[in-house]
Amino acid sequence: MEYSENDKKRVLHIFGILNRGGAETRTLEFIRRNKDKPIQYDFIALTGAKGVLDEDFRQVIGGEILYMRLDRKFFFKYWRLLRTNRYDVVHSHVLLVSALFLMIARFAGVQVRIAHLRSTGNADKSALRSVRDTFLRWLMLRFATNIVTVSESVARAIFGENWSRHKKITPIYNGFAVIENPSTKTNQKVKIGHIGRFDPSKNHAFLSEIYKIICDADPNVTCSMTGRLDNNIYPSVVNSLKPLCDSGKVIIQSENNNIPAELRSYDLLITTSLWEGLPGVIIEALSAGVPVVASGIEPNKEVASKINGITIIEGWDKNEWKKRVLTIIDELRHSDKAETVKQLQASFLASPFYYQTTDNEMLKIYRV
Repeated sequence: MEYSENDKKRVLHIFGILNRGGAETRTLEFIRRNKDKPIQYDFIALTGAKGVLDEDFRQVIGGEILYMRLDRKFFFKYWRLLRTNRYDVVHSHVLLVSALFLMIARFAGVQVRIAHLRSTGNADKSALRSVRDTFLRWLMLRFATNIVTVSESVARAIFGENWSRHKKITPIYNGFAVIENPSTKTNQKVKIGHIGRFDPSKNHAFLSEIYKIICDADPNVTCSMTGRLDNNIYPSVVNSLKPLCDSGKVIIQSENNNIPAELRSYDLLITTSLWEGLPGVIIEALSAGVPVVASGIEPNKEVASKINGITIIEGWDKNEWKKRVLTIIDELRHSDKAETVKQLQASFLASPFYYQTTDNEMLKIYRV
């Protein structure tokens, strides 16, 4: 169906930078899937810097990417942008600071103002940070028309156990498509993979210890880490795993722009995160029919309660992780991989993480 320019909704997204993170990737996928809808998107990058996904976004958004650094001049430029372009929707993805942008959008006459919250955050906060966050939560509840959280765990972590009393708060899971995986029977060699940027939340130090233990215990296991490299955690991990990297037992590589192909190469995905919003990589793995071992944080357990194929390990006892992972490896060697893929993908399609359900919920908020 063809739409005129006057029919189109104008949506302004606010991000820090358009790099290959979970929020950015999920937003890009949503726009691609719904490119036939009457929506034109603009984006603000608050760092003022170009990201690796800029060109991918430009191909589908129909609007502009605005590099507006969050400095002393920003709020004047932002106000002028809102008044000039008359957006129907402002959709902000920068945690609690979104409250400030939505408050200004309210006074600029924007009808739909969305705060999209994607992380439970780190519980270790200074007293000053706690006071700031309390104020921003109050501001958000007042000036947002919709507060979308990617899981109930995020809603609970940010707004407390009684989050559901606030009608503005709606958990909407990120939506995922099936990743085709024409697998054959598992052989004796098992590949374990991890996907995630080198960041404190991903707990690479503990993951490295588990890789050492598993590789020492089973000569037919190889392991990989894939994600955006940093200048602190990455060098430490490489140093701790050097003998295994030199022998090819462990492969460490930067972010991969073909995640489906990466997942298809795995027999098992492992994640040791300390905190998450919604563990998208777990859901992506299951959409490809790859079983998962995950740390016992609340978002991981929430996903595990709604879909098959996830083994949750509580706590950080290395021996417990060793025992559980080796047991799963043995089971994988004696199972039909094609059948495993089939069963896990069937569970995924019946779950609330399948994109057809989640996209419709977000389009309703956009009033499309």
